[in-house]
Amino acid sequence: MRRRDLLCAAAGTLALPAVARRSTAQPAYEPLGRIPLDGVTEVVVGDDGRTAFLAATTGFGVVDLSDPKNPRVLADRRGLLADRENGPLTDIRDAKLDGDRLIVVGPANPGAGLNAMVLYDVSDPASPKRVAVHETDYAIHNAFLTDGRAYLSQFDGETVGMTIVDIANDDPERVGRWSILDEPNWGGIPLFPATVHDIWVQDGIAYIAHWDAGTWLVDVRDPSNPTAITRIGGLAPDELASLSGEALRRAQLVPPGNSHYVTVDEDAAVMGVGVESWAVEGEGGPGGITLWDIESPQNPEELATIDAPPTPAPSYGGLWTTAHNFDLADGRLYSSWYRGGVKIHDVSDPANPEEIATWRRTEDTSFWATVLAVPGEFFVGCSWNQYGELPQADLYTFPDRAGPVPESTTEATTDRNAATANGSTPATTGSADGAETASNETTNGESAGAGPGFGVPAAIGGVGLAAWRYLRQNDESKKR
Repeated sequence: MRRRDLLCAAAGTLALPAVARRSTAQPAYEPLGRIPLDGVTEVVVGDDGRTAFLAATTGFGVVDLSDPKNPRVLADRRGLLADRENGPLTDIRDAKLDGDRLIVVGPANPGAGLNAMVLYDVSDPASPKRVAVHETDYAIHNAFLTDGRAYLSQFDGETVGMTIVDIANDDPERVGRWSILDEPNWGGIPLFPATVHDIWVQDGIAYIAHWDAGTWLVDVRDPSNPTAITRIGGLAPDELASLSGEALRRAQLVPPGNSHYVTVDEDAAVMGVGVESWAVEGEGGPGGITLWDIESPQNPEELATIDAPPTPAPSYGGLWTTAHNFDLADGRLYSSWYRGGVKIHDVSDPANPEEIATWRRTEDTSFWATVLAVPGEFFVGCSWNQYGELPQADLYTFPDRAGPVPESTTEATTDRNAATANGSTPATTGSADGAETASNETTNGESAGAGPGFGVPAAIGGVGLAAWRYLRQNDESKKR
């Protein structure tokens, strides 16, 4: 199989050839529906794809997708664990589902108060019932839930790793832990560029996005004794250990490394690794998604890289179009790219991914996650408010089909209520009921977190100035 180099180049530097695109005529590609939900970030769906569960910064929500053109809020819970010391739980950026059990975790970044995994019975999606709380002494940026075990990212400023918690009988109990710091030669690395950012677990293997330490595959069949299988990409331990000052800050923004999100297909034959990165003084740029053949986990083979959408401002303070969370399912890749919108790629031949649909509205959407809901019918995508840059956060539904793919998707529709393909506007109607405390907060979803990748220091600054200038110039040009 042929290989492609990872593209994380800033504008003006050498880039790989774009992936293949279909040229056959297709109907206009637009969202099916939309529903606002304050602070929404991550989304997962139930087994039948008709119910979505969403992390929402100050709580979580449940949305009925039985009619994807008219999604409806079933539950909106806020103020989780408000009655506990240092509560409520805040900076909630992840939720995971396994059957009728949902975990909601936080805070995503250290220093936000109470740290916990909250377990819910969601057999009645409209009335989630809290059944257990597992408090920790570390922040939980992301998690995974499968086969009665929760896998929690661990970061407390003193250590990094993954904790395994058995949730059998709704009685959470820690049963194992893995840390890169316990691996030979890795004990002396700085922590911030080597955080566990995201975790995917399937068939006894944990796939761990470890930022500048690369992507790790860990055998977790025996949760009491997790064993590293291999590492893909990233910096070597001696390179990480040598970083300090400006070099350390820079390393967290530009590749190599920046392993942000990882998932595998149904057979665990193909793995996707998303790189979240930016440009610093002309070096680096928005990261893409690299596909790997992992049929032999000990000998992974790079297949192809899907480049990030273009941006006129590739720095951290600019207009983000770097890869974020995505889904590999049914021979397709459903991807989110912040202000770069959402895309579908046909990856039935993963060495030659083909972009078959894209939708981007730069001015007022920033997509955090995409997940296939019902194959052949629709997928869902969460647009967050990007630390208050955007007026609201929404869950969108999109048709699971090919659409016209323009040569450039830098420009985008500006009318938030633009008509969909069938002539209607995306649905925004929703009703909320049931609450841990009712959804009566006025927060806009902001948090004091250190950024999308919590290895990225908060001191880097805001996201808005360059983006604001670009969008204003774009808007003014359209008025002329």
